[in-house]
Amino acid sequence: MKTSNEVLWQVILGLYLSTAAMPAPAEEMAVIQESKPLVTRAGAWQTWGDHLHLRRGQERLPLQLTFINGADGRPKATDMKVFLGRDSLATFKDFRNGDNFSLDLAGKLNAGNNSLKVQGFGPSGARIKWQLLIQRPSVISVSPDPVGASDTMIINGKNFSDQTEHIKVHVGNKYARPISSTPDEIKVKLPNHSPPGPQPVTVSVNYVHSEPRSVSVRSNPRITRVSMLASPPSEPVTITGSGFSTDVNDNIVTVGGRKAQITNATANSITFIVPNMPFPKWHVPIQVTTKGMPSKDKAHINVDVRVVPNEGIPMQ
Repeated sequence: MKTSNEVLWQVILGLYLSTAAMPAPAEEMAVIQESKPLVTRAGAWQTWGDHLHLRRGQERLPLQLTFINGADGRPKATDMKVFLGRDSLATFKDFRNGDNFSLDLAGKLNAGNNSLKVQGFGPSGARIKWQLLIQRPSVISVSPDPVGASDTMIINGKNFSDQTEHIKVHVGNKYARPISSTPDEIKVKLPNHSPPGPQPVTVSVNYVHSEPRSVSVRSNPRITRVSMLASPPSEPVTITGSGFSTDVNDNIVTVGGRKAQITNATANSITFIVPNMPFPKWHVPIQVTTKGMPSKDKAHINVDVRVVPNEGIPMQ
C-alpha cells in the first residue's frame, strides 16, 4: 500500500502536469498565421500541406497550434491526422468530443518554415481550420502621462524582453529607441518631433505587436504675445502663450541666445528680465524651452534704451 505522503505527491504531480498542459490565456496570445478552410469530400481522405513560418526569435516564444472542427458553422470532419515534418503531431482523438483543441508547440518549431500536413475525412463540405498563436506583449501602463521630450517614458506590462534588440516601441508612427528593458518594464525616450496630443504606444517583441495604449504627448510651448516691443536690459518683460510650466525651473527663456532670469511662470505666461547685452539691437529673437521642448514661434524684441509697450501689434 502507498503511504499518505506518496499519495500526496502523486496528487501534487498530477496538478502540476495538468496546469503545465493548459494553454496560455487567450489575451496573451496573438494569431500570426491561419489556414484557409480545409474542406473534405464525402468518402475520401483529403490531404493539405502547409508551412508554419516563424521569424527569427519567435521560435523562443510560447507557441500554440489550435484546430477548429466545423469551422464557420459548417459540417464537422469525422477523422483527422496531423504531422509536423514526418512526426505525428495530433489525431482526431485530441478533440476529446469537443470542437477545438490546442497544442503546445514551445521548442518544437524552428525559425523559418516548418512543414505541416493535415489529413481529414468526413462528409462533403466538412470544414477544419487551424491557427498558429504566439505570446504577445501587453502594455499595462505608460508614465509619465502627459510625456515630453525631456522625459524618460516608462512602459509597464508583460511578456517583454530583457534584450533591447528584440524590442521595438512606437509612439504614434514614430520609433522610440529603448534605453533599457526587462520582461515587465521598458524605458524609452520620446521620438523627436512627436505630434502633440493623444498618441498610441505599441510594443513589439520579435515582431509580435501589443495592443496599443494611449499616452498624451505634451506640445511645444507657444508664444503668442510679447508685452514689450522694446526694452533695455534688466527690465521685466512678460510673454504670453501656452504649454509653459508653472515651475520656474522647468522653463528656459533666451533672448538673442542669452539666458534670461525668470521671475514668474504660469501655464500661459512667463515674466523674465532682459539679460545684459550690447545694445541697441533690433529684432532680437525670444525662445522658450519648457521641459526640454523648444518654442517654434517667431517672437522678437528690440533691445533699446527706450521702453515701448506692445499695444496689440501681432508677432511677425
